[in-house]
Amino acid sequence: MKKPLPLLTPEYLQGISTFALRYFENLYPRLRSPSILVFDNYQEVPPEASFHEIIFQGLSNIPEGINVFLISRQDPHPALVRLEANHLMGILSWSELRLTLEESSGIASVRFQKKLSQKTIQQLHHTADGWAAGLILLLERLKRERTGLPQLGKSMHEEIFDYFLNEILNPMDPETQDFLLKTALLPQMTESMAERLTAQPQAGRTLARLNRGNYFMEKRILEEPIYGYHPLFREFLLSRAEEAFSRQGLFLLRRRAAELLEEHGQVESAVHLLQEIGDWETMVQFILKHAPVILAQARFSVLEGWLRSLPPGLVETRPWLSYWMGSCRMPVNPAQSRPYFEQAYRQMKVEKDAAGLFLAWSRIVDAVILGSGFEPLSVLDRYLQELNEIRRDYPVYPSPEIEARVASSVVGALTLRQPNHPEIEAWAEKALRLAQYPTVISAKVHSLFFLAYYQLFRGNREKALLAIDELRQMGQPPQAWP
Repeated sequence: MKKPLPLLTPEYLQGISTFALRYFENLYPRLRSPSILVFDNYQEVPPEASFHEIIFQGLSNIPEGINVFLISRQDPHPALVRLEANHLMGILSWSELRLTLEESSGIASVRFQKKLSQKTIQQLHHTADGWAAGLILLLERLKRERTGLPQLGKSMHEEIFDYFLNEILNPMDPETQDFLLKTALLPQMTESMAERLTAQPQAGRTLARLNRGNYFMEKRILEEPIYGYHPLFREFLLSRAEEAFSRQGLFLLRRRAAELLEEHGQVESAVHLLQEIGDWETMVQFILKHAPVILAQARFSVLEGWLRSLPPGLVETRPWLSYWMGSCRMPVNPAQSRPYFEQAYRQMKVEKDAAGLFLAWSRIVDAVILGSGFEPLSVLDRYLQELNEIRRDYPVYPSPEIEARVASSVVGALTLRQPNHPEIEAWAEKALRLAQYPTVISAKVHSLFFLAYYQLFRGNREKALLAIDELRQMGQPPQAWP
């Protein structure tokens, strides 16, 4: 069994190109030759996202026999233009993708049983203006009406919605209509998700029937069948749902859909639904539950976007929201992260949240160390004193992992501020002993670095080399923490 592909963890944020090279070096050997990679809806990637640099690095070293397609409604991002300049990428514009009359004729002959006259094909081609999906919709309407050529013209969007309404939705029985409108709230769904949202026991059969009938539905087989409507058809269904259900009824349906999405790992889609309906309390619960995993995947911008979409002032009133906002800022700007950690620290003191208090204390110290160019390190003295007070109130750490993080921060603070402190080596020993859990491997690296720094300060070259050698050994295995 192959090892998992590397994740974009926090340590790579200052070296995206290193991550990209490592990722694609692991990805390409897994693909057979010839193979095709497709990145669809590329226009949805924010312009400022580091993903563009990752793609640039990955596409700069494509092995022979592998081709990559980026499908987008926008011009290439500036980071990718370099590939075109180096003749590593070609661009197919709309004028090149637009169907020719010959291609429209070929599609018509496949999709339409009866032979169409050349005049009809020319009219279809002209009306769709080379748009493949529009041509297929026209052919489907022509197949059903059998009266004359449907016209889309300038109001193609409304015409397509009318087609969906008159030719697909209205002829269906009320139960199937209700099923379509409700399940459209789910971008992707399993049979069980559809059944639980619609309360229809035959949901699986309905999905299979709709898929067989080519009702603008896609089906993918992973561990179980996954269904999803064509984006344009889903947009139509959502607009009809707003008309068909009461405001309160639609609110409850969306909340239920968000809960189902969250249960099945589609957290971003779930949060998006909650943002649409302004269900902030449920959204806060989702954030608090999933923030550790989101940050472990280095998706800081995603989590920060969620937090910033909350009503003004809400983050500042909930200590764990402040803590996670600080964690989002930490890799980007440690100085900006510190006020959020301090806000969380003050509130956790009042709420007597021991776990949060220790973690917030540790992150404040780390933020001071990493952002030391913005403020004198003397502030660490105050926080080292405050730790003594915290430990008097909470003599037992909530968990070994939290104790490891605190010990690691203490080692850094003492090394930089009180290198002659009598307990510094004892703290370092504790940090290294506790930092054996995968979740706190960063604490071990942090402690070894400052232990080597401390031993060099004391002139103990041999002991410093021991710490450095251990760091070096940690970096040897292919699966090493970056």
